Amino acid sequence: MRCLVINLDRSRDRLAHVASEFGRIGVPFERVSAIDCADCGSVAKSRLSAAEVCCFLSHRSCWEIVANGADQYGAVFEDDVVFGAGASSLLASDGWVPRDADVIKLETHFAKVRVGRKEVALDDGFSLARLYGLHAGAAGYVLSRSAAQRLLRRTTHLRGEVDFVLFHPGFMTCSLNRIYQIMPALCAQHHFVSGRERFPSLVRRPGRRPKPFLDRIVGEAVRTFAYLRNQSLTATRKIEAVALSGSEVDGKTVHGALVYGQPAHGHLDKVAGMPIARKNSPTVR
Repeated sequence: MRCLVINLDRSRDRLAHVASEFGRIGVPFERVSAIDCADCGSVAKSRLSAAEVCCFLSHRSCWEIVANGADQYGAVFEDDVVFGAGASSLLASDGWVPRDADVIKLETHFAKVRVGRKEVALDDGFSLARLYGLHAGAAGYVLSRSAAQRLLRRTTHLRGEVDFVLFHPGFMTCSLNRIYQIMPALCAQHHFVSGRERFPSLVRRPGRRPKPFLDRIVGEAVRTFAYLRNQSLTATRKIEAVALSGSEVDGKTVHGALVYGQPAHGHLDKVAGMPIARKNSPTVR
């Protein structure tokens, strides 16, 4: 299974970081040159910012590689990713991937998420559950060749951020796919687990943008369609967060994650036995 990493030509510090991460787990990767805002042209007619458009197009470049490749599945990563324990064996091949999987989310954003009650057991304590609710982020995921081909056909016009198109059930691009979440997660973005923002985001989301009324109606209709299609109205559960398997960040061992800073007084939420300090928690400075 090819591992593709999106990286701007000018972001050499991020390339060094991600090369170190892949070297640490002993898995080869292929660098995919990200599309820079300077080369993106005008996006005046898009509801997305120039950075969001370029981010989306960079992911589309990876989808094209997977869609036109010989492998059944490919993995896509952003260059600020940090791997947890067990990533090496799972990224070395796609033998563990269910044959009905279109997309598998490998990362966690440490947010509440709705998953299926039924889990598929994997080796080394990992499992897969169907992902039914929004789980933001596109820093690490596996997608099938057929899913990549469909995504390319359905994203000739960009109607939302790339992670929403992939993992928001209000988008048909998401609801038509069979999506799994790996638990615990194989990876997370660096700032979630380090307690500091060593690599400032190159895609800053603007404040909440109101959707046109018709778009909101369509989104709710698509979300309902997704639940009915996947028979997920009663066979789901909401979990507080998807934990990250034990990891090493900047040379230090991390179990769980300290989100956006060290916790005061040691008070931490726990997810699957792992300490998680939330971004909006009063225990986080």
